[in-house]
Amino acid sequence: MVVMLRGVFVFGMMMILAVAMSGKAEAKSKSTPKAKPKTTQDTTPVKKTKKATTSRTRKAAPPAAKPAPEPEVPVSAICVEAETGMVLHEENADLPRPPASMVKLMQILLVTEGVASGKWKLDQTITVSKNAEGMGGSQVYLKMNDVWPLDTLMQAMSVASANDAAMAVAEGLWGSKEKCLEAMNARAKELGMTSTVYRSVHGLPPSKGEEPDLTTARDMAALGRECAKHPEIFRWTGMKEFKLRPEEAPHANTNKMLWSMPDCDGFKTGFIRLAGFCITATAKRNDIRMIAVVMGDEKRDRFKYAEQMMDEGFALLTRQKIVSQGEVLGEPIPVEKCMTPEVKLTAGNDVWVIVKKDDIPKIEVVSDFPPKLMPPIASGTVLGEFRVQLNGNVLGKGPLLSPVELKPMTLWERLFGSVPLHNAPASQPS
Repeated sequence: MVVMLRGVFVFGMMMILAVAMSGKAEAKSKSTPKAKPKTTQDTTPVKKTKKATTSRTRKAAPPAAKPAPEPEVPVSAICVEAETGMVLHEENADLPRPPASMVKLMQILLVTEGVASGKWKLDQTITVSKNAEGMGGSQVYLKMNDVWPLDTLMQAMSVASANDAAMAVAEGLWGSKEKCLEAMNARAKELGMTSTVYRSVHGLPPSKGEEPDLTTARDMAALGRECAKHPEIFRWTGMKEFKLRPEEAPHANTNKMLWSMPDCDGFKTGFIRLAGFCITATAKRNDIRMIAVVMGDEKRDRFKYAEQMMDEGFALLTRQKIVSQGEVLGEPIPVEKCMTPEVKLTAGNDVWVIVKKDDIPKIEVVSDFPPKLMPPIASGTVLGEFRVQLNGNVLGKGPLLSPVELKPMTLWERLFGSVPLHNAPASQPS
């Protein structure tokens, strides 16, 4: 009986052990399935796994060093005296860079010259195109088919830097922006602006695949000098505000130097991110005019820099009258066969110069005239030339004139050397 019970116990234990072993095998079978035979399609998951591994590796890698910041473009600046072109200060003045809205200054010059020549009239009207309406940027919100006088659009362009007005004028006067650009680039060449290329009439950032307008501070100074010859440009660019429509608030001039510097009376600002903040400004003091250009500066700093350059320039220079009309110049010239034995020539015009104050003692007047004269010579006859020079550079010049009539001797005068009192020659200036 005992043996039987022991046998039953052993048999039961063996059954329990068998069930336990069977469960472990099933669990193992579920956790690690058999690999499928390789087929052509199996390459796809292999490649995907490889790409995923690469991606994870990049994420796990230490962060790459930040790229070095792009080098800052230096500010360009120049200050010149308008009449002579004398450079008083310059910094990176020949660095080509976008002028932004300062491109409009060339169009302003061309319109002024065209009006002066009779080609156009300020009261002629221009119809706004759809293209002009959609310019964007600084604008006065012209509408397609609006009709405005040329003078009004020039004020909008000069004061509010209106891109829509610039395009309307280009299309209205030249027929297309392309024709206007041809004229702008041709005039730039005539003015010696060798580093300037205009690709737009407004100065907005170029579209994708296009190049920006380019110029230099020196070229802009040359343009400013030419603009300074036209009072109409001062009327437009010197306006502190402009109102296109009666119901609208006025547009303030973008050139804040009109408020901060009492002598400043005109010209143009510009800004796009590619160009930085720019200005071509002018001021007149003590009958001397300065042109200052700043490109690529900060918003407010451009005004301060331009004003500083012009103030320093005014302090350096003076306008002086070196020669007066009628002034005797040079040595006496012998006159042959004339009762007036010698004559001193006189200046035919005044000569004013603009020079640095320290250079006044270095100025010299050089006279060229013949070694002797032979009558008859009428009063006022040009007999030579004088030049006002500084270090060999000619600052001004004029003719040398005979101040009196020089008559040949009569037979009586040749024989007896005397002449009746009523025929005595006029007195000479001393």
